[in-house]
Amino acid sequence: MKRISVCLFVPLLVISLLPCKNTEASNDLITTSCEKTMYKELCTASLRSDKDSSGSDLQGLGKISLKITLANANEIHGYISELLKKDGQPFLQQCLKDCSKNLQDAILEIKDSIAAIDSRSYSDVNTWVSAAMSYEESCEDGFKEKPGFKSPLTQMNAKFSQLCSISLTISNLLAGKA
Repeated sequence: MKRISVCLFVPLLVISLLPCKNTEASNDLITTSCEKTMYKELCTASLRSDKDSSGSDLQGLGKISLKITLANANEIHGYISELLKKDGQPFLQQCLKDCSKNLQDAILEIKDSIAAIDSRSYSDVNTWVSAAMSYEESCEDGFKEKPGFKSPLTQMNAKFSQLCSISLTISNLLAGKA
């Protein structure tokens, strides 16, 4: 009877330890990957905040990073929609409309990047994420056309740009370029 108990106990003990090791490895992968980005703290915090990052390989982290970037873009777009509902100065309204259009394009680029990362088309990911970043830079530039005018989106756009940068770094790691 004791022999049967030991035979059952040892395999169960080994199996129960496996998920812990996988989580540790994935956390180490997050740390090592994020160390290569310009925004280490944001990278680490955002990847660890996603429940799917536990146990993910670098490919999975790349996809998670893009999904986080997409969620951020959708959040900004929602904020712009709210601002557009308010009566405002014509210049502000036009800038916000331009930013909304740019952001819609950026969202499409990020969605295409998620599909491209699945097919390991890292050069496409880099092209599309870079384009998404440039759309947001154009948004900020529009507000600068009128001296003394401040964009209400600067902080949000800065975070979006940082998330794009993180996604680009992970894509380059996947492609072996970082």
